Amino acid sequence: MPSVPLDELYAEPARAWLEARGHEVRVNAPATVDIVDGRVTGVRVRGEQVAAPVVISTVPWHAFGALFETPPAELATTITNATRLASLPIVTVNLWFDRPVMHESLVGLPGRAFQWVFDRRAIVGGASSHLSMTSSGAETIVSMSNDELIALALADVRSALPAARTATVRKGLAVREKRSTFSLAPDAPARPQTRTPIAGFLLAGDWVDTGLPATIESAAVSGHRAAAAVQNRSEPLE
Repeated sequence: MPSVPLDELYAEPARAWLEARGHEVRVNAPATVDIVDGRVTGVRVRGEQVAAPVVISTVPWHAFGALFETPPAELATTITNATRLASLPIVTVNLWFDRPVMHESLVGLPGRAFQWVFDRRAIVGGASSHLSMTSSGAETIVSMSNDELIALALADVRSALPAARTATVRKGLAVREKRSTFSLAPDAPARPQTRTPIAGFLLAGDWVDTGLPATIESAAVSGHRAAAAVQNRSEPLE
């Protein structure tokens, strides 16, 4: 289990690796993709055109349509499906107690609003009792107020952990990710493939059709597929 935030585990080392090899990483730089005659020619960032024979899009499904100033006809179905792909929220509530209330790294909470409780103290160390509780597919609770979410999480953890029933909560914090994952409902539109009808334009991200749900693992698989498609090409991607 990761003992540091995921950006420290994945994003920052990846950026350092790239920059050490002469590559450039730009953040807070919205880009649009340039396409001419059915072939990608690069990206445009704040008026600057960066020429490239291959572009890999890693934006989430709900941002895909904004990649193009004029949506290309070849991607009409992909853009439509991405627009129709429903989003699901995840709610996380953090609770700090005045004493330890669990000693396992994580405990499942079947039949409750929150499915998992993680003991941050057991994972990263320290003396404070800090529990992090998650609710996936949290449509029924995402609109609750912070106080309501904290009270709901506290009720769930006290029903599952006897030691929490007599402990005092020092602080509570609720976090909502309203478009955290895409929906895998049976009537959901088809997910796209790595390759697109635009030559040189590839897709990566958890919403690409990897056979896996909306997970980091799916994103990693899609990234490897896109990289392999570029690395193994002997002619322009079609």
